[in-house]
Amino acid sequence: MDHDEAAPAGTGEGSMISRRQILMSSAAFSGVALAAGVLGSPAGAEAAEVPPARPNIVYIVADDLGWRDVGFQGSDIRTPHLDKLAQEGARFEQFYAQPMCTPTRAAFMTGRYPLRYGLQTGVIPAAGTYGIPLDEYLLPQMLQDAGYRTAMVGKWHLGHAKPEYWPRQRGFDSFYGALVGEIDHFKHSSHGIKDWYRNNKPLEEKGFDNSLFGEEAARTIEHHDAGRPLFLYLAFTAPHTPFQAPREYLDRFETIEDENRRAYAAMISVMDDGIGKVVAALEKRGMRDNTLIVFHSDNGGVKSSMFAGDSKISGGLPADNGP
Repeated sequence: MDHDEAAPAGTGEGSMISRRQILMSSAAFSGVALAAGVLGSPAGAEAAEVPPARPNIVYIVADDLGWRDVGFQGSDIRTPHLDKLAQEGARFEQFYAQPMCTPTRAAFMTGRYPLRYGLQTGVIPAAGTYGIPLDEYLLPQMLQDAGYRTAMVGKWHLGHAKPEYWPRQRGFDSFYGALVGEIDHFKHSSHGIKDWYRNNKPLEEKGFDNSLFGEEAARTIEHHDAGRPLFLYLAFTAPHTPFQAPREYLDRFETIEDENRRAYAAMISVMDDGIGKVVAALEKRGMRDNTLIVFHSDNGGVKSSMFAGDSKISGGLPADNGP
């Protein structure tokens, strides 16, 4: 049966069940199966009496990161925090995403191919008035219904023209970051228009966006009520154009002669440090052992100026996608 279609429920005429109900009943069934089949049951107890495990989830997405542009893939760009996660965790060596920002993020949020709701062909431009259709039941909504606190930090890029498309209205208890696809990393603006929000309110704030994202994500963990599981979606804008970074990070890569490559490497280093702060916050709160951390890029590094975004780029594009 196509998941887009309603399914008959019971024998009553016209009795139908929505896709949302199908997904919720499937999630409930999976939770019970996990509790019974994996965690086991106390002797003499019914399987249904064992509550399903609910780990914290920290889901981290980089923006236009080249496959080889991390240390654990052999890069000269140092990423010690990501390298440690890769060393101690599971590496998915055949992992596939959509080729551009919006389609990948839409697929992640819906669990469905973007062609099903018209977001398969490209990104939502700054002038775009559309977003993920409002009848889609998104991952944060499902996790809210499962008892999670849901927080988003970073880049949304799934609809910005009206508040109905924004993260707070799509299942996130809190949102901090940018709505559109590309912003000036210091000015927090797109085409001269400020794009920086806390929840539904515009925010005036100084600082490099990716540094602020890492700090905000760590604060979210530090202030989290441990009585509920946490879903934190951390979507960096690094190393998406424009290629900008704080001076202290540029100085880390002073031996790289190409200016674009130097800034690109510095942006990745900022992101890596932010991830380190997140892991440290989890450890400080005693949450690390019960937290699933996922990291990947929304797509590979951009090698054609046609897809480099709104910024004018002089010189070569610096990403390295490997063999």
